[in-house]
Amino acid sequence: MAHIAEQVEIRPLRDEDFEAVAEIATANFPDEPHTAQETRDQYARFDERRFNREWIVAEERGQVMAYGFWSHVWWSFHPDKYHVYAAVHPQAHRRGIGTSLLTHLLRRLGERGATRLKSWAREDHGHVVAFLRRFGFEEHSRTFESRLPVAAVDLTPFAGYARRAEAAGAVITTLKDELRADANRLGAVYQSHCALDIGTPHSDPDLPTPPRFERWVEDEVRSPRALPDAYFLVKMGDVYIGESVLQRYDAGPGVLWQHLTAVHPEYRGHGIATALKVRTVEYAQIMGYREIRTFNSSKNAPMLAINTKLGFVRQPVWIDFLRAERA
Repeated sequence: MAHIAEQVEIRPLRDEDFEAVAEIATANFPDEPHTAQETRDQYARFDERRFNREWIVAEERGQVMAYGFWSHVWWSFHPDKYHVYAAVHPQAHRRGIGTSLLTHLLRRLGERGATRLKSWAREDHGHVVAFLRRFGFEEHSRTFESRLPVAAVDLTPFAGYARRAEAAGAVITTLKDELRADANRLGAVYQSHCALDIGTPHSDPDLPTPPRFERWVEDEVRSPRALPDAYFLVKMGDVYIGESVLQRYDAGPGVLWQHLTAVHPEYRGHGIATALKVRTVEYAQIMGYREIRTFNSSKNAPMLAINTKLGFVRQPVWIDFLRAERA
């Protein structure tokens, strides 16, 4: 499998490479530091029972200077649809390493019969945007990362949203409290989560693929990052109709990642989503976190508006790219 291009050797990822992979990722995005253990954990969470992938690294004079991968788009699966990514240490830019790496990955995907490829780049990394376009990738949509400085938020003006939600019959609770009352409720929470995800606007042009129940439990309940008391749920009677989920951020002890926030369509218009977001900010303030980070598709205008209202600050946008392969 080794491929030599000038002084670059491309080979499969090994376990000892995660230190270098984390270093390369952090060097490219110093405001989002990565650790080797976090990177290894992310790699291990991939569901190899359902999907395929291949990770590779590029060595220059025996030192790992770049990494890349292709994999099925597990969150929106089709057997011939993949995402592909390559990253080069900034110290090794403009040596043709990225070109060698992506050429190798694209050749492998061609051998697999890929029909559509996804990739991404942050807009302030103009060299990466140009690089992907040179390989035939075209912009499809944009995804915003937003960050909330928790201590600066005054929640007093938002008190009315909780009252509106309660008046509509909505009860905000947590996964911790629900499981304490009845451990068998986990299945209903999972089903609600899958339905909410499908009904949320995404950057991907295809519908989401629900995770296996066991994988969802591993990621959302048993993971070291999971916070059952910060997995907020909305009940209407005995039915879950909304959620907003916070998790720890491995590389930043004062930071929380906000995952899906959504309400079933028939219950929108009562301020429930905003009430949920307010509860997550209250949690972060009480627990002493300094920042909440989240991602939203440019296609999800209502959630972007709620974030702006609460004071989330948008970071440089991520551009989502697609490349259709010739039959």
